[in-house]
Amino acid sequence: MQIVDPDNPKLLLDGEEHEIQKLNETCKYYIDQVQDLNAQMTQLKAKMHQVEVARAGFISLLKSEIAAQNNVFKDGDSNDTGTGDEATGD
Repeated sequence: MQIVDPDNPKLLLDGEEHEIQKLNETCKYYIDQVQDLNAQMTQLKAKMHQVEVARAGFISLLKSEIAAQNNVFKDGDSNDTGTGDEATGD
């Protein structure tokens, strides 16, 4: 469905043109609904893209954080909070 000819708006549907002015109110209501749904679909696609990019960003941050944590442990530090007596059993 497409609206063509701004001077005399026509609905192009399945290859046929229909003058919107000559359509009944129910048809005009349905046209309005389809146009609104098209706008919503455009907004949802944009939102989906934003979500995908944000998700990829958080995955990247997570990978960086894990890599940084692994580098700390490789340098000989550990995350043990004990007193060191655990190894001897004292």
